[in-house]
Amino acid sequence: MTFDDDIRVPFGHAHNHAKMIVQENKGLKVLIEATKAFLDNPGILSELCGTLSRLAIRNEFCQEVVDLGGLSILVSLLADFNDHQELVKQVLSTLRAIAGNDDVKDAIVHAGGTESIVAAMTQHLTCPQVCEQSCAALCFLALRKPDNSRIIVEGGGAVAALQAMKAHPQKAGVQKQACMLIRNLVAHSQAFSKPILDLGAEALIVQARSAHRDCEDVAKAALRDLGCHVEFQELWTGQRGNLAP
Repeated sequence: MTFDDDIRVPFGHAHNHAKMIVQENKGLKVLIEATKAFLDNPGILSELCGTLSRLAIRNEFCQEVVDLGGLSILVSLLADFNDHQELVKQVLSTLRAIAGNDDVKDAIVHAGGTESIVAAMTQHLTCPQVCEQSCAALCFLALRKPDNSRIIVEGGGAVAALQAMKAHPQKAGVQKQACMLIRNLVAHSQAFSKPILDLGAEALIVQARSAHRDCEDVAKAALRDLGCHVEFQELWTGQRGNLAP
């Protein structure tokens, strides 16, 4: 009900469905209570977490997950089921979703979420889906939050992201999310640029840019904020004529 997958209609109703599930049927409370009842079943927990991530579509819904005790459960699941790859992936996806709320970003960090995310990515470095979701979650936590960026860098987040880039050079999703994470880490904390560059970030980002078209903009943004030389092409100057190729 939360996917816009009906090709027969011009506009889907997934967003409205998610609002209805949460506001009219207390969906977040039901799902979080259900996780407490199935703490010995990683398969069901994966489905519950996946559904939670699809419902956290509004700022207040993200906060409600925290207020209902969902954040502490998610962080605990990462630690208790760290060997269950599918559950780890779904928990990371949920953390990424609720981190769209700036207050929840801080709550995740204070709950030890950054350490758990870095540990998950390190343990499952061979899994591109876990690496992508880990980088995406850390990316959200670092967005407009210099203090969070410091905690992520000091906790090995930048190192883990660059290791993920090395491990999955052909996975555009991993490369893109890692580039976005690096950019967010240094955008408001230039002191981190040199340590991250010393880890070999520039070569990896340049490689991602050349290998994946989807990484072009985010790679250039990361290189720019790291202080590297980047040539930006002016596509339109306000003059008549076609856009530059």
